[in-house]
Amino acid sequence: MPKIVDHDARRAEIVAAVWRVIERAGMDGATVRSVAAEAGVSPGSLRYYFSDQGELVLFAAEAMTQRVVARLEAHSTEGDGLARAIRVLEEMLPLDEDRRAEASVWLEAIVRARVDERLSALKTAGWFGSRYLCRLAWAHLHDLDRPNSPAFTFDTATDERAAAELHAFVDGLTLQAVTYPEQLATGEVRRMLRDHLKTRL
Repeated sequence: MPKIVDHDARRAEIVAAVWRVIERAGMDGATVRSVAAEAGVSPGSLRYYFSDQGELVLFAAEAMTQRVVARLEAHSTEGDGLARAIRVLEEMLPLDEDRRAEASVWLEAIVRARVDERLSALKTAGWFGSRYLCRLAWAHLHDLDRPNSPAFTFDTATDERAAAELHAFVDGLTLQAVTYPEQLATGEVRRMLRDHLKTRL
């Protein structure tokens, strides 16, 4: 009897291997051969799912986005506005092993999008997705109507500007936490986010 392969499970294993390789060796290190070795499969088996490095990285970045969305959907509505805003924004910050890998993949994908057209649309969608989360956090913080899509904008220029500034802060904090983990431990990243939001109440 032929072996039944769970392709969804295999893809998830491969994506996890991609993240590990990129975090350890960068985007250029995420070749079909290196990811196959990390995942414990043959390069030929890997090419069943991805024809080249670009497709492999694109799938990993898309899967990362889906993971963030799934965690957001599982969030509790308990707590005050500050607590809810923190929970939303912490999903974008490298606060544990999974989120550090996700942030590393995302930053590498953004850089690669400059030379790989396949990642260009993902980069644009990622920007709007991050801005949406910052608008959502701002709405929690000030008890405003919740954004219902990435196309949402606040009625006032003041709230839109505040969300844009929050977006820039979180992006900068993510970049520094990924690049200089020895300078920004998890507790310090959490403290900086909380302190920043408190000044915006």
